[in-house]
Amino acid sequence: MKLSIIIPTYNSESVLQRALNSIVGQTFTDWEVLVMDGASSDDTLKVAQSYNDRRIRIYSEPDKGIYDAMNKGIKKAQGEWLYFLGSDDWLLNNDVLHQVFNMYIECYDVVYGDVEALQLYSQNRGEWTLKTIDYNRCHQGIFYRKTIFHSLGYYNLEYPVLADYDLNLKWFFSKRTISHYIPITIAHYTDNGFSTQNNDLMFEKYFPYLKLTRGWRLYSREERDALIRQAIRRKSRRHPGRWLLTIFLYVINR
Repeated sequence: MKLSIIIPTYNSESVLQRALNSIVGQTFTDWEVLVMDGASSDDTLKVAQSYNDRRIRIYSEPDKGIYDAMNKGIKKAQGEWLYFLGSDDWLLNNDVLHQVFNMYIECYDVVYGDVEALQLYSQNRGEWTLKTIDYNRCHQGIFYRKTIFHSLGYYNLEYPVLADYDLNLKWFFSKRTISHYIPITIAHYTDNGFSTQNNDLMFEKYFPYLKLTRGWRLYSREERDALIRQAIRRKSRRHPGRWLLTIFLYVINR
């Protein structure tokens, strides 16, 4: 199996068909879909079951949110590559997966392209760099080799809205992970989804700390100093060890 497409759902009957249609119509056929449903009370499961396609596997049980469902999907996935599609998003055209997997991507761990979005269009186009890292890249435009979840860890449920941003920072800064940008628009991302309607205060609090500790070697002394000061200002009683480490980094950066 080449590709596992994981779709977390909860009461998604009105949008799921469009997402699934964009997959079953692909010219690339070496895929499976895992619908990871959070015990919907509407007809989400009926929509998924209506396809009668063995490649579409459906699981439904209570979960702790979108990223918990995605973590469950990772463990069940049989594909070499993983892709996460929101139930209200869709692949841009019927040939997009063929375009991606027809390229030489086997030497990479993460391959990412662009997404179409009304509000986040400019933030999700082009190569992701240190200059643009303050804006997340939508997972709807990213293909992950399954093995990176063994080396980098799964989605951190401590961040209920931006766990994908946390994971993206991990692979971006990791010396062991090789990423590659491809100039292809992968999917349509629906702007009014869960992540654009909710804030992740925990992730926002630790964002300077995460950049600092994971990307220390890439920042100048002045940039590190600015990140350290931000991290100290956002100290939290929940993780005193992070604050102490920040103080230590402040000392050695002098």
